Amino acid sequence: MLDTIKKHWFVILVGILFISASVYFAYDQTKDILRGKKVDGKDVVFEINGQNITADDFYEKLYDEMGISAIYTLFERAVIAQSAQSDKDLESEARIQANSTIENFKSYYGDSYEAVLLQAIRGVGYSKVSDLETYFKHLLLLEKETKNHFITNSDTFYEEFFEKKSPRLVSHILVAMDDPTKPTEQEQARWDEVKEALESGKSFKEVAKEMSDDTGSAANDGSIGYMDSTSSLVPEFLLAALSLDEGETSEWIRTTYGWHLITVDSTSVEDLEKEDGFFSALSTHFPNAQRQMVWAMAQELNIDFKGNSEMEEQLKVFLKITEGE
Repeated sequence: MLDTIKKHWFVILVGILFISASVYFAYDQTKDILRGKKVDGKDVVFEINGQNITADDFYEKLYDEMGISAIYTLFERAVIAQSAQSDKDLESEARIQANSTIENFKSYYGDSYEAVLLQAIRGVGYSKVSDLETYFKHLLLLEKETKNHFITNSDTFYEEFFEKKSPRLVSHILVAMDDPTKPTEQEQARWDEVKEALESGKSFKEVAKEMSDDTGSAANDGSIGYMDSTSSLVPEFLLAALSLDEGETSEWIRTTYGWHLITVDSTSVEDLEKEDGFFSALSTHFPNAQRQMVWAMAQELNIDFKGNSEMEEQLKVFLKITEGE
């Protein structure tokens, strides 16, 4: 999940520019949804510049235009803000991500960057550029709580996931070739050199680091990290990697990239839980787990929907929450 945030923040923010700009309420004012504040007998959902926005106004301005998903966004932020515990490392990471985002918008949009960035920030429910750090803090807190949720409830999630997805950590050595069915003399000589290095007693990691043509993984001793049965890998590689047990190494496998030697570094829960990719895959396989976690956290906060029974029921339907669950 964190890798996704880091790699795709720009795509996410720019994409959100096309979402209705009606979601302009400020984050630090949304906490009132959990406090049961009332004005003239009506529940106040949030406040803007001293003006109370009641549940009725909220439905008209937001619910009718964007639906229950927009309400959930507000709900999620309020719950996470009051339930999740931050720390200095997380806040530092949020600050780094915010500063990096600002610098990249400057680089991409030049002098107009601030107006474009402000539009993007408003599109995700914040009101000013300085809220960007709060935005990333929320994402990181949500990620942290989701990881803890999966670990704490591993009996519920892991057995099915391991059985269906075969998660593992994998490394490989690549000898790249233009046409793997017809190696050139130079390519064959390089392949023979790799084989000889392994036969001489050099470790897989040593050879991968020094000789693999996949420079990205070579820098990490040949490791491509987390993968499972749904990973976007060429079919021959995927099939071979999934056929191995922990500690096993394949025969040479031919793909369109050349010839690969593949080894499974680990299939243990302890090692997989150190990988962001593992939790991202769990979230994909159990798409409603995170939202149901947020609902459970809200119950611990004793959230009160008095006067907003429609909102409560719509949220339950959205979250696939049944009575008594």
